[in-house]
Amino acid sequence: MPRPLRSRRDFALVYAEAEKRVGRLFVLYLLAAEADATAVVASRKLGKAVRRNRAKRLLREALRAVDVRAGGSPGPRRGMWVVAVARRGIIGAGFQEVRRELAQLVFGRDAT
Repeated sequence: MPRPLRSRRDFALVYAEAEKRVGRLFVLYLLAAEADATAVVASRKLGKAVRRNRAKRLLREALRAVDVRAGGSPGPRRGMWVVAVARRGIIGAGFQEVRRELAQLVFGRDAT
């Protein structure tokens, strides 16, 4: 189970140095690291707490379902820091749509 990213310094490092992959539903930041860590972000632009929490739940579940490390970088498997930032399009999306977009951003194709 990956540890959560919490510190401002970790987020600043990810935003500055990670590979950024932009989708319609969310933005994905991938940074090779020694250990696994994840964070899911939903700003107030998405709406009230209920909408933000639903967006974060969808993203967390999709991150569990898709092995992001396998498509993050070539070579031997290492740790990966992953930050998923929800966009407004995620509000009406279902889990399958979120999972499909995550697989597409990571692997460049749909996951089965």
